[in-house]
Amino acid sequence: MSEITGPNEALPPAIQLDEPPRNLPPTLPPFADQPPTEAPSLRPVPFEDREAFPDFWSRVGGMFRLVFSNPMELFDRVPVTEGLGAPWRFLLLLSIPVFLIMALVFFLVGMGVMLAALEQTGKGDGKTIAAIMPLIFGVILLLMPLFTFLGMILFGALNHFFLWMWGGLKPGVGANQSIRAYGYASAFIQIGGLIPYLNILIQLAGLVVIGMGLARMHKTDTWRGVCAVLTPLFLVCCCLVPLAIMAISTFAALGHR
Repeated sequence: MSEITGPNEALPPAIQLDEPPRNLPPTLPPFADQPPTEAPSLRPVPFEDREAFPDFWSRVGGMFRLVFSNPMELFDRVPVTEGLGAPWRFLLLLSIPVFLIMALVFFLVGMGVMLAALEQTGKGDGKTIAAIMPLIFGVILLLMPLFTFLGMILFGALNHFFLWMWGGLKPGVGANQSIRAYGYASAFIQIGGLIPYLNILIQLAGLVVIGMGLARMHKTDTWRGVCAVLTPLFLVCCCLVPLAIMAISTFAALGHR
């Protein structure tokens, strides 16, 4: 006779759900072994990065190292912060040699005018000119920082406007950032423009670099940025050529009389 089994003894052993199957490897959480896909955040330009460059002259040196190592990165970092004060101060700092040269030129011209006026001491006009000329040159020198600020805003806004005309603006990057980028870049171009015999080539090459940087900052085609910065120069040349032709024809007509 077979033994009588109980109701639980005839069933197969129950599967333990709290233990993983022995033949399957343990699973990991999804994407646990993958690195994060977020892009690293950019730091501000060195002149505005007080955390990395606490000293003033270290920030200035950081700007030169950045421009000479990777100039296009300057345009990537410009939109990290806001404001026009920092690029204007940096432009003023690198404009000091230009200011000194202009002061020397004004001094020499003023001395020539004063000497010419002193020869006519008996005339009231000579005395007036001798008294007014130093005042005029002094006012011009005092207003040069203001002219620098207005020039930065004007040419930066023109670059932004013509980039819009060439269809290269990126939503979210406004005229303020284009002006900031022009201020920083033009400071270095201004220094390079003091080199004799190469100043014109440096100025033209600097405009091309600014166009390439604006195109990179606005995530557009490089040719659009280059065309945007060269368009004002082209328009000025188109206006000056007819004026030059008219002046030459006028002088030629006066010479025949």
